[in-house]
Amino acid sequence: FEFAQLASDQRILVQAAAGGVGHLAVQIAKWRGAHVIGTASARNADYLRAIGVDEVIDYHAVRFEDVVHDVDVVLETVGGENAARSLSVIKRGGIFVSIVGLPAPEILSRYDVRAERMLVRPEASQLTEIARLIDAGTIKPNVDAVFPLAEVGKAHALGEPGHTRGKIVLKVASE
Repeated sequence: FEFAQLASDQRILVQAAAGGVGHLAVQIAKWRGAHVIGTASARNADYLRAIGVDEVIDYHAVRFEDVVHDVDVVLETVGGENAARSLSVIKRGGIFVSIVGLPAPEILSRYDVRAERMLVRPEASQLTEIARLIDAGTIKPNVDAVFPLAEVGKAHALGEPGHTRGKIVLKVASE
């Protein structure tokens, strides 16, 4: 919302919609009333529909750019050539928001879209609002796995391929 100003009459494509960032972005976009399209593997289709995705694109079965057109916003969480392909589905004047970097300037220049890179930073008012939405049940974070801090390497190895559903959590202290 900070970069894209997503509104209820808009369409957003969330890449890797079942992932740690994606599943939260989907729920927040639905809370704002947007039409949400999400890419994921077929095994996550029912899960994504349950959390609010209006259209699920199985990236194993179809190239998203063949079936998605004229979205207002793309939230890119995958990167690489996926990011460049994402630009082609955004309508003129739309916005590409990425957590993994931006395509090369020569690729960006081919499209009439704005591009922003989003980095995580703690913002008290935003965190308070997210906590309120979680407490109200509007947003339901999904935890894929929990590891003790001593097993951070295992946690990283699980997340490296990018096919988890939801978040990987490190448990810092024992109870």
